[in-house]
Amino acid sequence: MQTPRLHALTAFVATITLLAGCAESTSTTTPTGTGSPSASARVDSTAEPTATPGSSSGHWEPAGSLAFSRLDPRAVVLGDGRVLVVGTSWDGSVETATAELWDPATGAWESTGSLNKPRSAFVAVTLDDGRALVTGGLNGTEQPFSSTYVFDPTAEAWTKVGLLGTARTAPSAAVLPNGRVLVVGGYFHVAYNDTAIRPEIVLAAYHPPAAPPELPLTDLDPNPVGAAMATAELFDPATGTWSPTGPLVYARVGAVAATLSDGRVLVVGSTTGPRGGVTVDPGAFASAEIYDPRTGRFSLTGELPAIDRAAIEAQGAPDANPVPEGAPEMDDIGTLVALKDGGALLIGHSQYWKHQGAIARSFRYDAGSGRWAEIGKTYINVGEPSPVVLIIPGARDLARAAAARLPDGGVIIAESSWNLLTQAAHRYDPATDTWSELPSMPEPGGVGGPALVLADGSVLILVVTPQPDGNAMSSAIRFVPGH
Repeated sequence: MQTPRLHALTAFVATITLLAGCAESTSTTTPTGTGSPSASARVDSTAEPTATPGSSSGHWEPAGSLAFSRLDPRAVVLGDGRVLVVGTSWDGSVETATAELWDPATGAWESTGSLNKPRSAFVAVTLDDGRALVTGGLNGTEQPFSSTYVFDPTAEAWTKVGLLGTARTAPSAAVLPNGRVLVVGGYFHVAYNDTAIRPEIVLAAYHPPAAPPELPLTDLDPNPVGAAMATAELFDPATGTWSPTGPLVYARVGAVAATLSDGRVLVVGSTTGPRGGVTVDPGAFASAEIYDPRTGRFSLTGELPAIDRAAIEAQGAPDANPVPEGAPEMDDIGTLVALKDGGALLIGHSQYWKHQGAIARSFRYDAGSGRWAEIGKTYINVGEPSPVVLIIPGARDLARAAAARLPDGGVIIAESSWNLLTQAAHRYDPATDTWSELPSMPEPGGVGGPALVLADGSVLILVVTPQPDGNAMSSAIRFVPGH
């Protein structure tokens, strides 16, 4: 199956020759997803703190090349300090079940035990005992998985454990303080050529925008791809079994989730599936929920701020294109990072207006008030209908950026270059609400996985680099903070 990042890579390969050697142009339009009512919208009209590239101490190191190019892979740090990478391998459109290990002591990548079948759109987490858990997703023939496997780094082998109560594609996951794993949402994937939907797999509660009073809540038959799920499950590593827990308020697909410092889990947003077409309630896109493990219940918290069209247009050039009317489409929910203060950051929430432009914003969540506020400058690029492009000077395009919290509480953010040739990396300080520039990454390439904080405080990031023959290579880079 094609993921959004595979589409992005295809576009990147097609344009890399054109873009190479060119500076960023204000006339470039980059599609990047759904504005909703909000609680504390803010567009920063002041200049951000200036910093010269490399002003924050630290340096980048090469971390070797993977055996397979992997688009949208899953990567986790194991208990022994090594990094496990598994999932969607792309080598001339061939998906594999292979897995790889990276050893920070040697900087070398080595093949390890493979999964039994290729798997995409799944979740992977590190268990408290240092093993890795993989569950859900799709196989190579687009059948949804309920199977769950645990990787033992000592034996370098996978063991099948209990089945999910429901097969799920593109669910979300987080590890709770008691060591259990929370898996939420996703959808039951139905192949495009399979229109015979059994009633028992219609699992998503759908809230029609204008439901008659006598039908306040109805089940919507999924289209040929599927419908989002509101159900959630818990995995117990001690028994290797799954059990149900309270459902989400909104059915969600591919939401981002993070365990907050108080042990609750924040779940944000939704997509419409790895390649679209999944039925999702419109209220899911800009909303967020909190799961309390003490009660096993979800409750709504603040919505993401709405797009402030007037404030954005006021910062553009005279006679620049206006912000398009209507709600933009979802491109990428963003990267969710839990903070030491109990809140969280959502970096690079990106949306687009087809054939017109794109917008990417970042937000900070305050757990005390349950409200979100925009941080940094809004990135926007509207190239239609006139030649005068609407942009905000100095704004960073953080769509699909990789981000992680450093041991000192700061957050490293590595820009993705799926659409533009960039090597930029930044540091955000939550204590002072300030940004600084990190040394540039060694070379441009699409960020292909999460930013992983290693035992020594350094950060590993996977990078996908297009090749002239239309294929791609995956490698890794490591950021070592200064002291």
